[in-house]
Amino acid sequence: MKKFLKRFWVFIPLILAAAMFFLLPYFPGFTEYVCSRGLFKIVTYPLGFITSLIPISLTELAVVLALPVLIFVIVLLIVKLRKSKARKKTLLGAGKIFCGTLSIACLIYMICHGANFYRYPLEKNMDLDTSQKDVDQLYAVCVELAKGAAAARAELETPDDELYKFSESIYTELMRTSSGYDKITEEYGFLKTSIFRQKPVMLSGAWSYTGIVGMYFPFFAECNINTAQPDYAIPFTAAHESAHSRGIAFENECNFLAFLSCINSEYPEFRYSGYMEAYKFCANELLAADPDLWGKAQQYCTNGMRLDFLGMNEYIDDHKGEISEVSGEVNDTFITIQGVPEGSLSYNRMTELVLAYYQKLGII
Repeated sequence: MKKFLKRFWVFIPLILAAAMFFLLPYFPGFTEYVCSRGLFKIVTYPLGFITSLIPISLTELAVVLALPVLIFVIVLLIVKLRKSKARKKTLLGAGKIFCGTLSIACLIYMICHGANFYRYPLEKNMDLDTSQKDVDQLYAVCVELAKGAAAARAELETPDDELYKFSESIYTELMRTSSGYDKITEEYGFLKTSIFRQKPVMLSGAWSYTGIVGMYFPFFAECNINTAQPDYAIPFTAAHESAHSRGIAFENECNFLAFLSCINSEYPEFRYSGYMEAYKFCANELLAADPDLWGKAQQYCTNGMRLDFLGMNEYIDDHKGEISEVSGEVNDTFITIQGVPEGSLSYNRMTELVLAYYQKLGII
């Protein structure tokens, strides 16, 4: 037995990760309280706190260094093989290190993110009724969201005939992400986190061509934000990635929590971002269901709101291409593998949670 473990121990983390991947979907209660509220917090609390102390994106640094490090490792292996008198043993040793690293990485991923796909759905944890709502209720919510966005923009320094721009530095703005979450975690304690810094990516301009505006990297428990996107959308993106760091895996649930935290923020730019993004999702659903009601809802949008939406459309159009298409397909495949049949379309299911929230408030 000792000989077996000595030879194959590198695969034990991989076996545990595979067991979590295949078994946890059948035990959501166990996943919720043992994995998501237990193991996930135990690992990410100290890890996320430490990485939050560093102002630069470690994820970005790792990506930049990945290729030179890989080349260095390959060259080093070739040199060792040429000098070694037992090349087969040297090669097997290198393979063991590679397999062990990959095996441990799979287990870390499942603990720090993957398992959260199989916890209780957010509507259960927050007591929200996501049953089908009618088009009139959808219209009423769109109106509320448009009014909220208009009121928040009126508090900002940007004139109504100009695109919204931050009045503070990007570092200051991103540090404000926890403001809204501080309020909602008073009621929903499972959303607490030790991660206090959302990090701007220096190469955001290049990153924009992938079509990705934010990413949570579980190995560093780090939230990375694309700052090349229009300013009005950045608070929502930061709040979305923060939701991942709080143990939420599904994209629609992160979108909803981003909205909820933003509108509870003390900062008007966050409230504006939350209302705008929620309106975008809900208005798109309304347009598909009833174009006439969509036209009526649009009347509640101000000129400044329309300018910001146009700015986002221009940003997306400017960065379209094969890279963004491939990136989108990869993201879609990744989400589907996690047991989400809609793939990246699951982002749009945020509307169900927003409607449920306004129903709970008694507005619809």
